[in-house]
Amino acid sequence: MKYFIVIATLLALNSCNTIIGMGRDTKASYLWTKQKIQGEEAAEHADAPVY
Repeated sequence: MKYFIVIATLLALNSCNTIIGMGRDTKASYLWTKQKIQGEEAAEHADAPVY
């Protein structure tokens, strides 16, 4: 049953913009967490949309 819910969710979110946005959000949260742990100053990363 869990697999069915996961597959249904992925099919519902199967838009290119949604998947690209999730990837960018994941990358941004990784970089933010890494900067906080290492004590670095925040750097602005501007990712232009690439289609």
